[in-house]
Amino acid sequence: MSRWLRLGVAAIAVVATLAACGGSDEEETGVPTIAAGTSVAGRSDGIPIVPAPVVTPRPPTATATARAATPTPQAAASTPAPTQQPPSPTPVPTQQARQPVWTVSEVPSGTRVDIVLEDGLGNTYTIASADPEWTQFERWGVDFAGDLNADGVEDVMLFHFTGGAHCCSEYVFFRDTPSGIELDDWFSLGNGGIGSVEDLDGDGVPELNGWDDRLSYFADQSYAASPSLPLVLCRTAKGKYTDCTVQFPQRMQEAADGFEVELREAVQSQATDEEKRRAALGLVTAYLLMAPTDEGWLKVRSLCPECETWLLQNQDELENRLAYVPPAPPIEAPQ
Repeated sequence: MSRWLRLGVAAIAVVATLAACGGSDEEETGVPTIAAGTSVAGRSDGIPIVPAPVVTPRPPTATATARAATPTPQAAASTPAPTQQPPSPTPVPTQQARQPVWTVSEVPSGTRVDIVLEDGLGNTYTIASADPEWTQFERWGVDFAGDLNADGVEDVMLFHFTGGAHCCSEYVFFRDTPSGIELDDWFSLGNGGIGSVEDLDGDGVPELNGWDDRLSYFADQSYAASPSLPLVLCRTAKGKYTDCTVQFPQRMQEAADGFEVELREAVQSQATDEEKRRAALGLVTAYLLMAPTDEGWLKVRSLCPECETWLLQNQDELENRLAYVPPAPPIEAPQ
């Protein structure tokens, strides 16, 4: 038997054997079996060509569908922490709904007369009790009403003239509180006085701007021939007033310059000794209160040598006058 014949018989036997197994590759895999020797795609050499299997896509399962529908969890966006707000300030209690309206009146009380201060808010304060006959010489009144301690409530400064030709001027200070009217200070300036209430240093608390009479009647000088000096009183935290003129040297310097001009003109006009002494006394004292220097003495010596001699003769009294620090205690002690 020729070689080709034997190959054909063997191929037929293989096909028959596969058919006898009852299994169909086409049923199992869906891929058709091509017999040997069959020409496919133009090939006739008998070698079988198996095409690529056709894959039919399977419908997605329920699990796969759920997985696809579930979004992939993303990293949580960084949410900035809320900015912490500063605590609200504790509200400051408001002052009284109405500001006080200060008045002073004389109220009969038996055989005497009471000096009564009212704030217009229902509060009263009895300042003093006087003899009715003496009240015609004395004088009580509101000299200034305003905020003296920067708390938003109007305070009051009363003026009391004690009677007499030149003396004395007293000042009394009150403030209004939730518990009533309270006394802060009471003092005398003698023949001096307060000309204005103003904030000289810009700290919100006004100073008392006035004049100092410590040189009154110096060495038998008349009151008219006694020089007055600048005076500034500052309020303390306790409501008391003290001499703080040294904190405002320009005021004393202005006074010294004025006395120098006055002394020069008095000498040139050949004024009386009393007039020249007045200016010389004020000039020397102003410089001594500013600083312990000889500048005032040198100016007096150059303008009026006889005035310097008179001052040296009364130097002990001058030192005593310089030692005084205003204000003085009141003539009538506070109740």
